[in-house]
Amino acid sequence: MSFRRDRLTWVAYALLAWFAFLQAAPGLVVPYLRDELDIGYTTGGLHVAAFAAGSTLAGLSAPRLEAALGRRALLWGSVAVMMLGVAGLVAGPVVAVTIGSLLVAGYGGGLLLATDQALLADHHGEQRAIALTEANVCASAAYVLLVGAIALLDWRAALLASFLAPVALFAAARAVPITTAPAARADHGRLGAAFAVAATMMFCTVAAEWCLTAWGASFAEEAADVSADTAVALMFGYFGGVLAGRVTGSALARRHPPPRLLAAALVVAALGFAVLWPATNPAQVFAGLFVIGVGLGNLFPFALAVTVALAPDRAALASGRAVLAGSTAVLLAPLTIGALADATSITGALLVVPVMLALAALALYWVTLRL
Repeated sequence: MSFRRDRLTWVAYALLAWFAFLQAAPGLVVPYLRDELDIGYTTGGLHVAAFAAGSTLAGLSAPRLEAALGRRALLWGSVAVMMLGVAGLVAGPVVAVTIGSLLVAGYGGGLLLATDQALLADHHGEQRAIALTEANVCASAAYVLLVGAIALLDWRAALLASFLAPVALFAAARAVPITTAPAARADHGRLGAAFAVAATMMFCTVAAEWCLTAWGASFAEEAADVSADTAVALMFGYFGGVLAGRVTGSALARRHPPPRLLAAALVVAALGFAVLWPATNPAQVFAGLFVIGVGLGNLFPFALAVTVALAPDRAALASGRAVLAGSTAVLLAPLTIGALADATSITGALLVVPVMLALAALALYWVTLRL
């Protein structure tokens, strides 16, 4: 059976890309905020953690909110909340405001992510792995667009300009039917031990990814001894690798099962870290970021496909729990890296990455034996 992309699919893809554009923004904005607000690595990490904390709360509440409000209302309501939080970040004059605004943005973003993923999983059924992988290709393209937008515009202007996307999508999707999963299956129930291990695997993969997403620019700034602008520009390597990896992964997802592809992505990510970690010049930093991006970029979509497939008849609940696991990782990983960087160095702190990759590989092996 061929995979069909209808208007609902494209709207879901575009909304996920917009979410990804803003989700990655705190990590790239932190070097500027550190200069503007005179803050250290730990306080900088609180900005990324605030977004993740909001997403964690969203993961807990998304299934019940969907049951109460309906999927359409929750989808567009979450967009509005995310826009409100980002506007606060742009206008915020002090740390308390910028961190609080990212908490709001993260809550809206987490609701949007959980709802969007559940929508795609329900809409495409057994072909959900293809849909989720393609959606994350769109997300990785948005990462590259973010770096380019910040390079060409002031970072504040880049974030505000992105608001045009959901406004246009809302106007284009008013006639598109968006159905809600039955409440009895959507908002409660146990998902089993295998799902719990898969969620732990997802935590580790997202933690590894966000160590680089949040601190890659700061690592480049210190390792290669370059300016904040140059460090952000070097992140083209990372996000370009994420995009290349997801495009390749999307094609491979049609012929190979997600567990096998996830295992390959973990290996590529480990090889990329081996290139990146000892880097001392911009060229090697760029090369290392690209290779590790190829691997890390595929961890989330394939881990998500493996995890949600363990509860195929309860996509909303499984997606909400997956978002909870991932957002908890985004909450803890940047804070851990920031604290370790203040105590040692950003280079030493990034040794958390191979540890997370190894733990994810062990969890994948356990889950695969039980599939």
